[in-house]
Amino acid sequence: MAPDHLSFAGDLDAVQQASAVQPHGWVLLLHPETRCLVQAGANLPDLAGRPLQALLGRPLAEVLGEAGAAALERATESAPADGFGPVPFRGGAGGDRPLCLHGHWTAAGLLLEVEPADDGAEAQDFLAGFGAAIRRYRAAPDIVTLARTLARDLRRLTGFDRTLVARITDGSSLLLAADGHGAPPPGTRQPVPEVTRILLELNRVRLVVDLAAPAVALEPPVNPLTGRPTDLSRAALRQPAPTLARHAGPGMRCVLTVSLMRNGQLWGVVWCESGRPRHLAPSLRSLCEGLGEIAAAQVAALEDREQAARRVATADALARIAADLRGTDDLAGVLAARRAELLALFQPDGMLVSIDGGLHRHGFMPPATRWLPLLDHARPQDRDGVSQGCDGTLAALRVEVSAGGSVVLVRRGGQPWSEAELESAHALHRLLAERHAGLYRAKAEQALFRLANFDPVTDLPNRAALLAEAQRSLLAGHPTAVLVVGLDRFRALKGTLGEAMADQLLAGVGQRLAGCVQPGDRLARVDTGAFAVLLSGDRASPGPGGGADTLVQAVREGLRAPFPLGGREIYVTASLGLVPAAAGQGDAAGLLRDAEIAAAEAEAGGGGSRAFDAAMRDRLTERYELYDRLRHGIYFGDAVRPVFQPIVNLEDGQLVGFEALARWTDAEKGAVPPTSFIPVAEETGLVVPLGNQILLQACRQVVRWNRGRQGKPLFVSVNLSPYQLDPDRLDLVRWVSGVLALTGADPSWLRLELTESGLVTHAGTAIEVLQNLRDLGVGLAIDDFGTGYSSLAYLQRLPIDGIKIDRSFVANLDDGAKGLALVRTIVQLARTMGLGVVAEGVETGRHLEVLRALGCGRGQGYLFARPLETADAARLVQGGAAWDGKAWG
Repeated sequence: MAPDHLSFAGDLDAVQQASAVQPHGWVLLLHPETRCLVQAGANLPDLAGRPLQALLGRPLAEVLGEAGAAALERATESAPADGFGPVPFRGGAGGDRPLCLHGHWTAAGLLLEVEPADDGAEAQDFLAGFGAAIRRYRAAPDIVTLARTLARDLRRLTGFDRTLVARITDGSSLLLAADGHGAPPPGTRQPVPEVTRILLELNRVRLVVDLAAPAVALEPPVNPLTGRPTDLSRAALRQPAPTLARHAGPGMRCVLTVSLMRNGQLWGVVWCESGRPRHLAPSLRSLCEGLGEIAAAQVAALEDREQAARRVATADALARIAADLRGTDDLAGVLAARRAELLALFQPDGMLVSIDGGLHRHGFMPPATRWLPLLDHARPQDRDGVSQGCDGTLAALRVEVSAGGSVVLVRRGGQPWSEAELESAHALHRLLAERHAGLYRAKAEQALFRLANFDPVTDLPNRAALLAEAQRSLLAGHPTAVLVVGLDRFRALKGTLGEAMADQLLAGVGQRLAGCVQPGDRLARVDTGAFAVLLSGDRASPGPGGGADTLVQAVREGLRAPFPLGGREIYVTASLGLVPAAAGQGDAAGLLRDAEIAAAEAEAGGGGSRAFDAAMRDRLTERYELYDRLRHGIYFGDAVRPVFQPIVNLEDGQLVGFEALARWTDAEKGAVPPTSFIPVAEETGLVVPLGNQILLQACRQVVRWNRGRQGKPLFVSVNLSPYQLDPDRLDLVRWVSGVLALTGADPSWLRLELTESGLVTHAGTAIEVLQNLRDLGVGLAIDDFGTGYSSLAYLQRLPIDGIKIDRSFVANLDDGAKGLALVRTIVQLARTMGLGVVAEGVETGRHLEVLRALGCGRGQGYLFARPLETADAARLVQGGAAWDGKAWG
């Protein structure tokens, strides 16, 4: 097995504080000012011919002779800050020994190293091949060829047995070339400790003459000037660390290292070994260092050339990838199709592309548990879109694209990613990240556009989009018509179906309407339960047979069939409002508003379609004015009050109670008929506070009537609006309970009347609410019985105690047997169900006679009394007389 050449290690502090040197030269530490000897190797007497103790503290001239002192003066006169030498001189005990000196300054003084000088012949031979070597280096086409040439030249010029050239990066060495017997193969990789890298940067050329030679100690061991061991980390004669001998090749005695520096940092090293001790004079080592500097300069040139070529190749590859990316949003697919470019740029063994749900694998790709830890421990400076790591057997590189999206490359063998590859990775990251961000922006803009212009439920254009289209049509001078399709009672239907099913219904309606319009028409959803169609040009022509008229008929036919929904069939009707063609007149918002007014008029009139006219807008304005004044009347005064219509026992004419009816007297308009303000209150939701106000006043009044009353107490009936049954608007049970407690009314004195249609609207919650009211002791009755759509099975489930026959049935008693049969059926039904009966609209003696004969217990109507003001009702109660055939009041 090849030795771990370049894996020597050691502790930097131990190296700096070592107190031993190699025996083939002499180390002297001089005082920084007097240049007297402070510390020296124990072998100095061999050179000076005097005991070491006699030399310590003496000037350099007494140690090395006058020639040595003079040589030092010459060397230090113009020496650079990092050191000086080699400088030849003759000195020693006899004064004629050929020597050379070199050295450097330390914090403790001047560290001087003296070695035997060569005779010049070896240097001349070295110089003879120096120029040719330089020419070969400049002609090298690539770094590997240069490394081979450098290994061969240094082995030949130095006479060493073998020479290795290695690249050092990221804590390891990669063998580029080797020359000589027994050298390991190129591509061998070994770890390089940080201390080794530091020492190779400090000692650009380093010679260990004999690994087996015993070390020479410094005397004294501690520098007397500092009280600490002398720092020998930059000393060429420093004794090598013990690990150096272990990592040299088998049988090797001598090691020479030449550091290859680029931009002031260690790029690589030339490692020379010899099986016998070899001494290279400092001059020859300087030539080796010079040769290394020239080779390093050529390395820089080749790397620059390679990087430039790689940048061009990277730019070309990325340009091809970018061209493909421009035409698609499938980034993962493009990278999979362009994997040849990625393989050429990074030379991985495997690739994994995962972007926005797209996943592609290629080649060798181990489980994520194998390569993720390498990337999770990447250095912070590597996390700017690119992270990489290796563990000696596997190298991983990740190029991030987006949150959760990336390209992962792996390589067997653990060879770290080069600076050029990392540069390419950053370029790829920028390209992919910018493209992904551009796609994200485009999608976001598209989503914002759809959000601003389309309805998410039906996927139709929304109100804003329709208005913009209508405005363009008007500005262009085209005839423009608008048809609004408003679904009847949609808010109530939505409350019954729930949000999700109501949305499904709207989507179905939108699809039906889309089948009704013609090319060029613009369909949109413009409100909760309303759609609109814009007609322009010839389609907007008015009159029978025109586009608008044809569209109205198509919409009616389109909505005729039921909508299958949740296992049910839902029928819907629509009221249509049309604004006929207007050429370059008005504005889009006004057209749509007028069409909505016409649709509302159509719904209020029972459905169908209406063409807009100005009177509609006046009526709408009047309704909104009525709303404002009614709201003020409910909340800020006593303009809203109840009136009371007596309810009579038909058998004996005794007064049993009253029905409270809402009345409103406006300060400006005077008395407003209920037929005018009740529909407005129901449309706007004011019916809830209106009903609450009537309930409160009615309960107060019934307490007054029954205070001190002899006999059976009176009751008061109050109508409930369907809106008061809506739990989202009012907690009715809590409110009634509070009113009873506030007024002191007995629950049995109160009857609440609800219409069949109101119960059906809130069928899901009505039974529970009514039962809770019955639990309070309040009476419950169905008003206008027979006019709604409730089934008998549903009525049986309701916790009611009475029904009121609608006045229309009572009025039909005058029309013969049919009207009589209907009333008889209602009375018999109530008797069968155990319910009390009150007939409304009793206006004639015949009505009274027939109702008594049928067994109807109670009645109310103009025959007995019109609705009475509070004071009139109070006088009637106080009088206590039974009805005598004449109307009260």
